[in-house]
Amino acid sequence: MVPSTPLLLAGIIIFNPVELFILNMLGIMVSSTLVYYFSRYIGFDLYFEIRYEKYVKKIRNGFKDHGIPIIVAWSFFPLVPTDLIIYVGSTLRVNIFKCLLGVFVGEAILNASYILSARMILQL
Repeated sequence: MVPSTPLLLAGIIIFNPVELFILNMLGIMVSSTLVYYFSRYIGFDLYFEIRYEKYVKKIRNGFKDHGIPIIVAWSFFPLVPTDLIIYVGSTLRVNIFKCLLGVFVGEAILNASYILSARMILQL
């Protein structure tokens, strides 16, 4: 659960905005894919199903109806780790493409706003 924001801000000095956006999004997508599969491999799905059965059912129903919007909103909010929603999505067996689409949209908006804001500040 390493945040990408410090790397993004450091990259503003080195890369042009388009390169930085592409590299950062590529890193986020690879990281999210690894987290998705790793959480199943270590058995988080079984652990949560057994330990928090009542909550898992409620969350699963929420994901059935509003999965992608929940992931987009979570990914866009800068104070929570995106990896956490990927862990949850994986343990609830949300389709990986839905998870990655939600992460991509949310993180793309957030990263674009960071890059543009930081470039404007640096130009001042």
